[in-house]
Amino acid sequence: MAYIEREVEKEIGKWLDSREIVAMRGPRQCGKTTLLMRIAEMLKSRGVDESRIHYTNFEDDLAKMKFEENPKEFIEFSMTTGGKNYFLLDEVQYLKNAGKQLKLVFDSFSNAKIFVTGSASFDLTDMGKYLVGRIIFLDIHPFSFLEFLRAKNRKYEELYSKLRISLRDKRVRLTKTVFLDDLNNLLHEYLTYGSYPRVVTEHDRNRKKELLKGLFITYIEKDIVGLYGKQYREKVVRLLKACAYSMGNIVNYETLSRNAGLSYHDVRNIMPLLEDSFVIFAVRPFYRNKMNELRKNPKIYFVDFGMRNHIMEAFDKIDFSVLYENFVHNELKRLFSVKYWRTTAKTEVDFVIEHGREIIPVEVKTQAKVTRSFRSFIESYSPGKAFILNLTEIGKKRVNGCKVVIAPFAYI
Repeated sequence: MAYIEREVEKEIGKWLDSREIVAMRGPRQCGKTTLLMRIAEMLKSRGVDESRIHYTNFEDDLAKMKFEENPKEFIEFSMTTGGKNYFLLDEVQYLKNAGKQLKLVFDSFSNAKIFVTGSASFDLTDMGKYLVGRIIFLDIHPFSFLEFLRAKNRKYEELYSKLRISLRDKRVRLTKTVFLDDLNNLLHEYLTYGSYPRVVTEHDRNRKKELLKGLFITYIEKDIVGLYGKQYREKVVRLLKACAYSMGNIVNYETLSRNAGLSYHDVRNIMPLLEDSFVIFAVRPFYRNKMNELRKNPKIYFVDFGMRNHIMEAFDKIDFSVLYENFVHNELKRLFSVKYWRTTAKTEVDFVIEHGREIIPVEVKTQAKVTRSFRSFIESYSPGKAFILNLTEIGKKRVNGCKVVIAPFAYI
């Protein structure tokens, strides 16, 4: 598979020469190991000799045992003279006391630069308490829509780059294209089979489904059973099915418990694991009025659409309307903290993002429409701009002094 440049590379480049440990966390097979190899190439292009770049995968039990027994000796044995050494440590979630051991290495070797990856957020975040001021976390997800288009057809990537809007800009430029149907067809493929690199680059649709099946089995056996125990295997599958059917809805533990056929206690314990292992996102509510606005229950979205469709066994009968919302959430989350808004009177806006002091509401509709709920949010918070994202319509209008931008999903 030809290498597909990742958007996160620019951020990684900022930290290549810094002292801090760079920790890249994300789901299995989203491209973390490939990024480590890319880092090695970036270092070589800067004149770093290959002998000073060291890769270790801690899925290798022998390497894991050696590092756990004596991390200082492990690092010192590999180091070569002649400048800074670079250690690319893959799958560190398998290490016992990873944070404590990496702190020892960091404090012992000023000429060692460390990059680590892991597929379980909980363990990597816990690691951070030992490495305060010593570590930078970067979340790595499967392909964004831009990266998907880059893998599919460079001409569509170039077109998308020209059309793409920024929610941060004061003035949003909208450009029409006669190729919108083409972009929407590609978007529907993206929403059907998802964004894992290996799935995206596979052309055969049946093989795409088989790859997703394999990814799901690997996730259950390694990230769930391997880290948390066999007792979670069936419970996680049942809860994920309940989440898939509830995607985009406001949920609570009682509802999920009933739909999954699990105890309330099980749901409380397992939901954080699903977030920490990068399968779902839980979006919390935006509120300022503590009397009238919801402050507790989350909405559920999936990190990868193909994984969600596999769990639902829904490749032949896909409801794109809920996947559009999931898509918008995932693209927004790459840049912003994303919340939703709902009042106790059930007035609702799909997403609210905060950019500095600016509050920006975002609605997701198959066809553009200014709803009563959208107007209510604008009246309550007086945002400078708002967005209605839809399949084909494009334009701008004013609602109570707020500039409302109407743009296709394939523009974000």
